[in-house]
Amino acid sequence: MKNKLSLVVTAILISLVLFVGCKKKEEVEKSIVSVKGSDTMVNLSQKWAENYMKKNPNASIQVTGGGSGTGIAALLNGTMDIANSSRELKEKEYELAKTKNISPKEFKVALDGIAVIVNPTNTINELTMTQILEIFTGKITNWKQLGGEDLPIVLYGRENSSGTYEFFKEHVLGKDERGETRDFANTTQVLQGTAALGEAVARDNKGIGYGGVGYFAVRTDVKILKVKADETAEGIAPAQEGKVNYEAIWNGTYSISRYLYCYTNGTPDKKVQDFMDFILSKEGQDLVKQMEYIPLPQ
Repeated sequence: MKNKLSLVVTAILISLVLFVGCKKKEEVEKSIVSVKGSDTMVNLSQKWAENYMKKNPNASIQVTGGGSGTGIAALLNGTMDIANSSRELKEKEYELAKTKNISPKEFKVALDGIAVIVNPTNTINELTMTQILEIFTGKITNWKQLGGEDLPIVLYGRENSSGTYEFFKEHVLGKDERGETRDFANTTQVLQGTAALGEAVARDNKGIGYGGVGYFAVRTDVKILKVKADETAEGIAPAQEGKVNYEAIWNGTYSISRYLYCYTNGTPDKKVQDFMDFILSKEGQDLVKQMEYIPLPQ
């Protein structure tokens, strides 16, 4: 009897050891990919991660935002596998990367249109690129100057670590006659993230802001303005009636559009490359469309 009991106890112990061993093996084999950067891309990136992990249960894709500049800084510091960015790397960032033996590799992963939004009660429906420039640099300060109500314009913008901020500053505000970069009016209220900016404009009948069209396409508490390249051009909206205007962004007739990027350190290892392959696959690009961003041209 004593021998039988010993055999049973031994069998249980062996089973426990094997079970714990298998669990540890599973934990060891879990591959972690860290992603950080653009707030514009964070919802899209989380969607990619969720769907990828469903297909690959041993993968853990950890996504955080913070802004394009923050993600790129983390990549250059070697603390991140993938930097999401809504702008291209700057020359000074490439130079800094060299000093750290980092070789940024660029992946174009989607496109985005920058929507200019106002409160739905605003009677203005379209603006020229010049008018948008003059609004955000503080030259135009009252909606009456644009044919609207006699109300002061309240500017809402993004923090300077935002890729959307940098893209808007470079491509909309541009440079003055002396070749110097124009800056946002110092009355601009700076908000952390596109979601906060959208909420502010939704509450303010005098407000105007900008951000990735994916955030605003289906919202009814803000109005997306049409944008005219110049006085004689047709006004083009990046989204209408809840639908993104893909063709206008692909063919460039919408004036404020851009690529979205992922950056890795050189040719990525297998776990990162597999995730990048998923992002660029038909399934990954279908998710881009599902999230109201613009997939890469076919």
